[in-house]
Parts: sequence; C-alpha cells; structure tokens
Amino acid sequence: MPLICLVRGDTANPVLQELEDHLDGAARSRIPYAFVDAEVAGEQVAARWEETLRDQPLLPLLDELRHRLMADRFGSRRLSRFRRYRLTDWLTGQRLPPGENRDEREDMRTMLRRWHAWERAAGPDLGLTDAVAGQSAVAKIAMALLVAWHRPLRFWLWSKGLGKEPRWLMRQPFTMPGHSTNFTGFAERLTVGRRTEENLEQIKKLLVHSFLQDLRVAYGSGTVRLRRWRRTAYTLVLLENITEDNGGWELLRLINDVRNESTEHDPMLVVATSARQPDWLAASGPPKPVSRAQNELQAWYDDLPARRQALRDDARFICLALPDPAESGPPPSDADESAWYTAGPMRPPAVPLLVRRSFLATALVIVLGVAAVAGGPWLWTGIVQDCLPSPRAAVAVEWVGGQDGECVGLSDGAAQVFGRDEMLRKAQLAVFEQNRKAEKLHAAKPDRPIVSIVYFSELTSPENALGTADSISEELTGLLAQQYQRNVLSDSSPPLLRIIIANGGYKMTQARHVVDRYLTPLFQDDQTVMGVVGMGRTVKQTESAIGALGDLGVPVIATSLTGQGLAGRSPVYFQLVAGNRAQAELVVAFAGDPAKITGYTPKNFADDGYLNSLRENLEKVNVTQFAEWSGSSDTVAPRCGADQVAFFVGRETDFEGFLRKVLDTCKEGNRPQLVGDDAVARFVARRARANETNYSKVKLYYVSLGGLVISQNRDCFTSDADARPLCAILRRLRSASDDDGVAWQQFGKALAGNSVPWIGERVGIAYDGAGLFLRAVEENKRRNREEPSGRAPNRAAITQELRELPCPQKDKGPKDEKCYEGESGKLDFSTNRSGETRPISILAVEDLQQTQKVPTCVVVRPEGYECD
Repeated sequence: MPLICLVRGDTANPVLQELEDHLDGAARSRIPYAFVDAEVAGEQVAARWEETLRDQPLLPLLDELRHRLMADRFGSRRLSRFRRYRLTDWLTGQRLPPGENRDEREDMRTMLRRWHAWERAAGPDLGLTDAVAGQSAVAKIAMALLVAWHRPLRFWLWSKGLGKEPRWLMRQPFTMPGHSTNFTGFAERLTVGRRTEENLEQIKKLLVHSFLQDLRVAYGSGTVRLRRWRRTAYTLVLLENITEDNGGWELLRLINDVRNESTEHDPMLVVATSARQPDWLAASGPPKPVSRAQNELQAWYDDLPARRQALRDDARFICLALPDPAESGPPPSDADESAWYTAGPMRPPAVPLLVRRSFLATALVIVLGVAAVAGGPWLWTGIVQDCLPSPRAAVAVEWVGGQDGECVGLSDGAAQVFGRDEMLRKAQLAVFEQNRKAEKLHAAKPDRPIVSIVYFSELTSPENALGTADSISEELTGLLAQQYQRNVLSDSSPPLLRIIIANGGYKMTQARHVVDRYLTPLFQDDQTVMGVVGMGRTVKQTESAIGALGDLGVPVIATSLTGQGLAGRSPVYFQLVAGNRAQAELVVAFAGDPAKITGYTPKNFADDGYLNSLRENLEKVNVTQFAEWSGSSDTVAPRCGADQVAFFVGRETDFEGFLRKVLDTCKEGNRPQLVGDDAVARFVARRARANETNYSKVKLYYVSLGGLVISQNRDCFTSDADARPLCAILRRLRSASDDDGVAWQQFGKALAGNSVPWIGERVGIAYDGAGLFLRAVEENKRRNREEPSGRAPNRAAITQELRELPCPQKDKGPKDEKCYEGESGKLDFSTNRSGETRPISILAVEDLQQTQKVPTCVVVRPEGYECD
C-alpha cells in the first residue's frame, strides 16, 4: 500500500472530510478506518494518559490511530487487538525503580508479571469452590496448588519467549533483540531511563512495526485463516494537517522505513494532507495534480521494486497537489472526473460466499446431518470402541458384528491396538515400538533392508467369553524377541524386522474377510511384506484365508495349525508343528492301549476342521470310545477309573467345563488320567488358573506342539548361565531396562509380575517362524548378484528360499549350513511342508493351581528327540 500525500497549500481543503463522509455512508460492511487531525491528536493523547503512572507514548499520533481503529463502530470488521503494539508501547512508557532486590532483573520481571496479569485477567468463577466443597483434604490441597501455581507457570512460559508477543519481539529486526540474552533483558532496554544507550529511531520503528504486525495478524496475512478472505477492504488511515512539528511526517517516514527494512506487507492505506511537501521528499519532484492520480499510482507500482530495494526515503510515497477550492478554474476534465470515486457511498467488495459465516454454518449443519444419517452410527461406534482407520498406510480397521462385535483389520502402530486384555495390549505396543525403531534405523542406514511380516491371529473375543489373549501374548513375545535381536542387538548388515498385526476376529471368523479387504491391498502395495505368521486356529475361515493368500503367492508359516491337508490349500503354506495324525499316535503311545482312551468331544463340529481331523486320526489308530456333549461341555458323562485316559478333543473354551465335570464326578483316587489336546496349551498359558482352588493338586497332561521350548529353557529365568539368544533376550525384557523403549519396559514389567516363570511353547514357535523369514532373506542376499543392498527381496524368491533350508536326518551326512535349528527344533521344508517331521510331546502339569511349576516332558515323538 502506498502513502498518499495530498499537498493543499495554505488554504484549507475538505477532501479528507468528504472522504470520511463517503465512508460513513457505508451502512453495510463498513471499511475499518481512522480519521485523525494531527494538530490536535497530541493533546488528545496527553489527556488520555494524564492520570496514569506511565510516560506519554513516544509516537502520540500512532497511539491515537490505535485508539480510533479499536472503536466499536465497524461491526465484525473492527480491529479488537493490538497486543504487540500495546506491549511495546507500555514498555516504552515505564520507569523501573532503583531496585532493592538481590536479583536486579526481579524488578523487570515484577513489572512484566503485572502486565501479564492485566492481559489475562481472571475469568468468571467456574464453580471450583463448590467442586472442592466436601472433598478430601488431598483434593483440597491439590486444588489449592493448582490455583496457586497455574498463573506463575503461565507467566514463566510467556516470559521465556513461548508467548506470542515475546516470541515475535525477539525475532523481529529492530532494536537488535539478539543482543539480549532473553526477553526480560530486551524489555528492560525499552523502558524509560534504561534506553539511554539505545537508538531512539530504532525504538520508534519497533513501535510502528508492532502496530503493523497487529494489523497483519488481524487480516490473517500469509495464513489460510478464513478471516483473510472475509476482510475485503484494507484498513484506511486519514491524517489531516500533518507537519514536522506534530509528528505526522515523522510517522509516515517511519512507516516507509519499516516497510522497506522488514520486507513485510501490511494491510494499511494512508491518505494524508499537508500544507507543503517537506524538503526530504524533493528528490521525487514536485507534487503532480490529482488529475494524474491514476497515472502516478501506476508509475509508483512500476518503480516500487527498485525504490524499496535501494531503501529510498520516498519509496512508498505518492505526492499529489490539490487545487485551491477558492480559485475558479476550468471545468473538470475527463482525467479529473476519473481521478476520484464520488458515486455514492464507498463499500468494499462482498465477502465470498464460501467463507461467509452463514454459509459455513449452513454447510456444517448439512454435513453433520448427512454424516448422522449415513455414517453417524459407524463413526460413533468407531469412537466408542476405539476402532477407527488411521492415515498410516498399514493401519486399516473396521467394526463388525454390531454393538457386541469386534474390531478387525490390521495395524503396525499404536494408532490401533486390538483387544481388551492388558497384557495383550502391552505386547502389541512393544511390537509397534520396535517397528518405529526399525524405520529409524533404516533411515540412518539405508543399506539395511526392512523386512515386514504380518502376524495374523485372533486378538479379540466377546466380553464374557474365554479368549486366547494369553497364548496370543506368548506368540507376540516371540515375535518381539526376534525384533529385538534384529533391531537392537544386531548393528551390522542383517535385515530389520517390522511386524504388522492383523486381527481375524474371535475364533478367526473374519479371517477371509480380513484377507480380501485388508491383506490383499497390503501385499500388492508394500513389497517389503514377505509373508504371514500365525493363522490362529484350523477352521473353515482360516482354511479359506490360506487358499486366498496362496493365490496371491504369499507364503504362510502357521504357528499352531494342526489340521490335516492344509498344505494342499496353498503351494506356499508351511506348518511349524506336527499335524493331528502325529498327535493321535502320541496319545496312544502315552496310554499304551487304545482301549483305555475315551475321547471327549462336542457332538456338532462340522465347521471345525481341527476337531474333524483329530477325531478321524484317533479312529485310524483304533481309538473308538467317544463321549459327546451337546451344548455345554459340563453335561458330558466322564468314565472314572485310575487306569482310564480321558482325552479331551475340543477347543480351549470348553475345557474348563469338562474339567470341572470330571473333578465333580470322579473322586480323588478314582479319577482318569486327564490328557488335553494341543488346544489345551492355551488353557495352560492362562495366568488366571492360579485363582481356582478346585485345581489344587490336580494333575493334567496335555499335548505340546513346542515342548522343546519349555524343556530346553526350564532354567532360563532362575539362572544367568543359559546363553541361548531367546533366553537372554527374555531375561532382559523381564528386567525392564531403562535403556530400551517405554513400551518395552511396561511389557517387561507386566511379564515379570504376571506370567508363568518359564518360556511358553508359543514364544519359541513364533520366534522361529519370524526367524525363518529372516534366514531366507539373508540366504537370498548371499547369492552373487549386483543389486541395491537396502532393497527387500521379492517374496516369491523368499518362498523358494524357505524350501531350500534343508536339515539332514540324524546321523545321515554332514550338517547343511542352511539348516535352521530353532528353539522348537529343526525346521526343514525341503521335503515336507506339513510339519510331519516336527517334534510333538506330552507334558505334565503336576498341580494346575501352581502356575510357578514348569511342566515336565512325559513322552516325545518322532525318533531323534528325547525328553530332558
């Protein structure tokens, strides 16, 4: 905006008064303006500040402009705040006392504290007194401390440069704020009596710059705030009768210099009248007639870049000569007629429709109405159930099943944590923390590729149902240990590990849906994801999901599936545990005689591939006695007798009912030997069984798919001698070291306080599952070829590498270097992908209530493995 100076000579000219009348005629959408007669402004300012304890403003005319612009006569266009200018002007009018404090700066801080209290006066009573009434003494003390300290704390933050005004003052160019160590010292330099060594011209420029900055903020300049679009007219300042003596020309000169030196634009147009043009503006030539106003304005726009670059004193000025109203001259020319706008009241352009408050309010109502009709229930459910999508690429979830449903989908970060169980949630958070660590390490060392694996299982369950949270926590612990080994303990070239957690819902009922909707896009878009670990349980939905992943060419390493024929569902399916045929044979070997075995099973399990397969294989090994229940498992009729074997063929959710029925029916000494299938391992992993007094001195045998993990690490937490990698990592986890992340520490403390004192079988199995993928990636990287070292390999190549990790049979040939010997035994998919060669054992829990006792191995298969 230019500084327009109208030179009128010694004869008065009412042009500004006429202009003000035009502005006052704008009844609607007023233009914010101030009309000030410079000859009387000084007296008006002196009268306004006469009764105060401060000195008069350094720039009275500028203070009068601030006073006029803040008048409540412009409706929504009023300029209500000049916070930076008021603080700067207030400081320049203060006198510090001589000072009697030990700390000389304390007087300045006391003064600033007074200003801060004025600016933020106490608000209305919020009813705190009534809220505290009747509360405990602790609550009253806490409230008293809050009231006593909230203002000092706010002032301390404000005075340290965190407040808007101090922060801006310490960053602007005038008066060299960088020469002060802090805002308090800078503020002291501006006060009366302490600025003797300061440049007075710089302080005046600071005042002008503060005034203009407040205008910039009011207009939202340089922001996307709506007020920037709602203000359709610049602020207009009309200065009548400016001279050198009344400070008018000084103010315009300061505005010119501030605009040149700060390089910032401001929304203020100044139109001033004066009797004559000062000598320091003579370089721009004599004033041109007002009839040339349009031409002069265009010429000014053209010359401004060069003039402001040279910091010229007249860079912003346009001087025009007014005619003498008393002289009669020629009639107005066309140029005269077009020089000024005189047709009716002056109104700014209308506010654009899209930013009008009425339009925005209407649009908001419509949007909320549509959202309430179309997506309101979904959004409300997502908020209440903590199940909302996240902007992160690998966080996508939805709520299924209505009010009593569950959150399914996938997540790789704390934006979405599945399930209600506290231990399960802490395990996920620790995994997600390692994900962020892997990303940071990859950014620091791009030659270390990130390998991503999806852990797919059931992480949610109905509120009153016995879920699998403890066993899932075990598997997550194994994955976390593998992450820690790769992301923290290995500082050279091995790949980094990122775990994406996918929830297939209770009993994996949403497994195929999650694959189709969430995992398929993930594998298509993210080439770092090598495959899937987990898969929950053998049900139709899981089998369908395995087939769908096979169609995508995604390898699946199942940690606990034992159903027969699963490898036929997908050519890239790999099973870490022995199948149900081996389990049936193992139970017969334990009993010694199939006739002693009674299989207890639900009557209807047509959709459960695991139970179908297990019963079929039991019949193949001559187990023919079965007792079935319909509905609840506590309705079964158990066969008593110490020589009998009661083999539970069911899901862990039914096991407690069956167990209570046996304990109630068969008295001690006449009870059968209780043997649970591998699903009962989930029950054994439950910490809550320690609270059941009926379980005291009850012995339980159960099929373990990872018995070697327990037996080989039985002394892991009682002795530091065991140097096996998994054992060492879990000891460090349970010690909750401060050197690691917060989530790691919280999960480790929870493990140390609540978990069973041995390494669960699923910990080792999941640890091996992730380790297999990483070994395959490493083997792929060792092949001789030229490629970027930081790139993750193709998952098809990794699938083939999994097939080429052979392990020789016992005492047959030398050990192959590629052989992967995990915590749960050797892993060899070169000849079989169904886990038929994997170890399987029966473990004994001597006392079900004593969760501190480590299960012992009773029998193990196949040959080559022995119980410790």
